Amino acid sequence: MKKGVLTGCNAEQEWMLKWWWGNYSKQNNYPVTFCDFGMSLGARKWCETKGNVLPFDPKSISTDKNHLAPWSDKVSLSTLNKRSVWFSKPLILSQSPYEKTLWTDVDCEILKDITPLFEMTESKDGFAIAYDTEENTKHAQKYNLLKDNVQVLQAGVIVFKKTSPVIPAWIDHCLKHIDTEVSDQTALSHLFAKKPFDITILSNKYNWLISEFSSEHIAIIHHTGASRKRKLLSEMKFHG
Repeated sequence: MKKGVLTGCNAEQEWMLKWWWGNYSKQNNYPVTFCDFGMSLGARKWCETKGNVLPFDPKSISTDKNHLAPWSDKVSLSTLNKRSVWFSKPLILSQSPYEKTLWTDVDCEILKDITPLFEMTESKDGFAIAYDTEENTKHAQKYNLLKDNVQVLQAGVIVFKKTSPVIPAWIDHCLKHIDTEVSDQTALSHLFAKKPFDITILSNKYNWLISEFSSEHIAIIHHTGASRKRKLLSEMKFHG
């Protein structure tokens, strides 16, 4: 298949699956593959009615806390518990059945036709991603999640060709530095700082991170963080 979409979650995040699909399917009909990082049986069966399912067991990745990591005493237990799922992402991207793939985190609200995104893989290394906000970059540096002078790439929305050299390089970096990288996102940011690739930088139109301040030109709103997800959940309940 030439073009398609990946998303995925575990049981903790699966409450967003139907919401994600409802938004996506209003204006898009590319095939979807759902990555099962530990969903419930019911969620997996629902996904099978909408597309294909790729299983991946996050427990196959050892993410035990390294007390020597510079961030070891800075992050919450919740963050530590999420690391195995985060590091599962680049590994499962390599299994995409599509020639061109759009990955979105399941907390991304897709508002428009995603077709233009696939054309952004025409850089030499066939990969497109947005930067994180300046505020998030400063936060990551303050808490030693990121080295100085490294800008955070925002891994919630990624478009790539199957032949992109970025994916295997990302996987290799994650596996070699999993004890010192807090997430797949910091790993990718450090990789790009060390080894520049020829990629496309997406505008924040395709990965808008301030959901409370949006506009009609935004194509994808990314509801990051616990407080925004709580707000999202309350709105979903309110509207039934």
